[in-house]
Amino acid sequence: LRPNLVSAMSGFGYIWMFYLLLVLLEVWLVFRPDIVSYARSSTGVMKRVYALLSLGVNDLSEATLAVDKRLIRLLAIIGVPVACLLHGYVGFIFGAVKANAWWSTPLMPVIFLLSAIVSGIALLVVLYVVSAKLRGKPLDRECLSTMSVWLGAFLTLALIMEGLEIVSMLYESEESWEMIRRLITERLALSYFGIQFGMGSILPLLVLAGVHLAKLKGTLRSALIVGASASVLIGVFAMRWNVVVGGQMISKSLRGFADYTPTWLGLSGLLMATGLMLLPFIILAVMVFVIPPWERRENAAPERRSFSFETAGTRKNP
Repeated sequence: LRPNLVSAMSGFGYIWMFYLLLVLLEVWLVFRPDIVSYARSSTGVMKRVYALLSLGVNDLSEATLAVDKRLIRLLAIIGVPVACLLHGYVGFIFGAVKANAWWSTPLMPVIFLLSAIVSGIALLVVLYVVSAKLRGKPLDRECLSTMSVWLGAFLTLALIMEGLEIVSMLYESEESWEMIRRLITERLALSYFGIQFGMGSILPLLVLAGVHLAKLKGTLRSALIVGASASVLIGVFAMRWNVVVGGQMISKSLRGFADYTPTWLGLSGLLMATGLMLLPFIILAVMVFVIPPWERRENAAPERRSFSFETAGTRKNP
């Protein structure tokens, strides 16, 4: 209602909202044929749900689908730089805080962008394997192997950038360096060196490299890739913790450290944080139930769907 076009924080809100609308439109176009097919074959409440999701666009002619495909491609091309801007912008906001030596570094946007790419690939690996196991479907091991290669590549870049950040601070050795050194070696030693670098970066890199160099096959290969991906997710979480919490531990006068003990209750408590972290998975589960992404139909109408507690857990997935 009262936009501030020169505010970095409000600018992030504009970018986030634009990207959200772009992704929603892209997802709707991708799943529109399925939504229309379900609207035609379902009954009861779900028929109304699919009719609402179709937005009244029920044409599935070849010409219309060709237009959809071109729009999806265009949105994907636009979405890539917007996504980079969105995820790097978080680091930009931190890096622009000159009063905080732990945050004020030009590498912060790059580090946040790379950590977003790394955590995105790692989470995709974990979700894919878990969903395949829950459905009793075989894994596409070639796809899994390709994702692990991309994960290793971007994880290497992220590790280099995070290392360069601390090395540059060491080389400059400004008056704030002594406090930063004590922060990472005393207050954040476990989460910084142990979890962020050790468990979250170096160990997964060694595991992924070993998997490909040893040319492991089968279940062991998949298990190691999933384990490395889960370890990466923990490391990225530790990185965000070290940045956000660690930066607020340093006193403004550079004379000492503040203490922080998370509470269980309240808007900033652990229960609220856990609920917010689980919310995307709940939304994903609902979306997967409504529009299963793995159901593909070729020249055949989808099975008739109706929402009932008796059939909800026994749907047949072709």
